[in-house]
Amino acid sequence: MTQLSSFSAEDAELIVSLAYRVGMHVSFTEDEEGEQDDEREMRALESCIKEIAKLHEGSELMKEIAAEVLRSKDKWPAWSEGVFNIEPQCEKAVLALKSTASEGDVKSYIKMLLEIATAVAQAYGEFGEEQAPEKGFFGKALSRIVGEFSGLSSEDANHPMNVSAAEDSAISSIAAALRKNA
Repeated sequence: MTQLSSFSAEDAELIVSLAYRVGMHVSFTEDEEGEQDDEREMRALESCIKEIAKLHEGSELMKEIAAEVLRSKDKWPAWSEGVFNIEPQCEKAVLALKSTASEGDVKSYIKMLLEIATAVAQAYGEFGEEQAPEKGFFGKALSRIVGEFSGLSSEDANHPMNVSAAEDSAISSIAAALRKNA
């Protein structure tokens, strides 16, 4: 069984931080709504990571990655830097995973990152002016997203209506980078 300790410190940091950074990348893609939108997206990102840890119970590595992202909250401001050119980091993370983890873990990691990116993109449209629900909403939303991503390619991804064109493009770019070396 692969664990984060199986990777070099640099690769483990990349693999863990990327789970947060893809959400930030999508959030920063479109900043038309300002600070209020950013706050909702950050709540969505944190809630999403918590829910994903539960959804990926079959993969100990994904649970460990999600838990480490949440434990590393003090690093989030630093991880938010330089997220505009995230695709090379996606490619590098997949290569690092492939060198040590199982094919199933690589696929689960890609799926997890795309779930996070999509959940952040949906945050504004789903929450509107209201506070994000603490529990229940993300379980349902992520179940829907997990089902949507299970057999999709980057060309036919059917993103929800409330995902903007810019966010959709960012998610597609992330998906292509993640799948390049998969």
